[in-house]
Amino acid sequence: MFHFFDTDHRQALSKDKQTNYNQSEGIKVIGAGLPRTGTLSLKTALTQLYSGKCYHGVDVFAGDQEDVDVWMKAARREMKPEDWREYFGKKSTYVAGVDFPFSLFYKDIMAAYPDAKVVLSTRDSSTWFHSVYNSVYQIDILMKDYPTIPLLLGMLDRRKPAAMEMFKIIGEIVPSGGEVCFREAMEGGPNVAEKFFTDWEAEVRRSVPSDRLLVASAKEGWAPLCKFVGLPAPENDYPRVNDRASIKMLLWNLWIINGLVFYVLPPSIAVAGYVYRSEIALVVQTLGQTVLAWKDLIMDKLFKQ
Repeated sequence: MFHFFDTDHRQALSKDKQTNYNQSEGIKVIGAGLPRTGTLSLKTALTQLYSGKCYHGVDVFAGDQEDVDVWMKAARREMKPEDWREYFGKKSTYVAGVDFPFSLFYKDIMAAYPDAKVVLSTRDSSTWFHSVYNSVYQIDILMKDYPTIPLLLGMLDRRKPAAMEMFKIIGEIVPSGGEVCFREAMEGGPNVAEKFFTDWEAEVRRSVPSDRLLVASAKEGWAPLCKFVGLPAPENDYPRVNDRASIKMLLWNLWIINGLVFYVLPPSIAVAGYVYRSEIALVVQTLGQTVLAWKDLIMDKLFKQ
C-alpha cells in the first residue's frame, strides 16, 4: 500500500533508506500528539535535528512483518520495557517516534526510555475533527463503501496480519483518560471528537512530568523544540509538511485500482473469452495434446527401464 502514497512520501522513505544516519543509543524524543497535529512536520524536524530516523505511521506500511506484529502485541498489552528496547534496538538509527501507532503507546515507551523527552504536538481542538475526517478517516469510509477494498489491500500487503488490520484494532482502543476510542470519536461528530482531543491532551499533561514535556504547535517553529531538546536551531525554516495530499493520492489510487481489478478486468476477460472462444479452444486443445504426448513419452521411458 506504501506505493499508493504520493511522490513526496515515497522519496522521504527512500531517502531514509539511502541516508547513513547516526547510530542511536535509543529513543530520545517521544511524540505524544494525535494524528493531524503536525506530526509529519515534527518527524521531519526531529530527523534533521538528530541526524536520525523518526518513526511514523507510514513506516508501518513500508516495513516488514515485525512492524505490524509489535503494535498488535502492544494492543494486547503484552509489550514490556525490554521488548520496546529490543524492537527499537534493531532499528539502530531511530531516535524518535510520532503519530499513531507510536503515540498511542507513549506511556509504555516512556517506561522503556525514562530519559526520553516527550513532545505533545497540538492544534486548535475545534478544527481537529474536520482535519482527520477529511483525510485519514476517508480510508475507513472508502473501505465501508467498497467491500472489495479490504480484499485489494490483502492482495497488496501479504503480511499476516497486515498493516490495515493493525490500524483497525488500535482504532478500537479507548485511551487512558478518554471515554471513547478513535473510531467512535470520528463517528460521533465534531463535539465527540473535540472532547476526545481535549481528554487526550489533558491525560498527557497529567501523566508526563513537566520537566519532560513540551506542548507545542508547528506554528511556533524551531525555537521551543530546540530549546527543549538542547540543540541549536537550524538556519532553514521549520518544516511545513502536510500529508493531506498524500492521503488523497492514496484514496484515489485505491479507488482506481479497485475499480480495475474487481469491476473492469473480470467482465473484460469474460468478453474476450467469448469473442476469441474458438482461438482459445484451439490453444487449450493443443496444450492438452502436448501434455498427453509428454505423459506417454515419460511412461514409455519408465516402463522400458
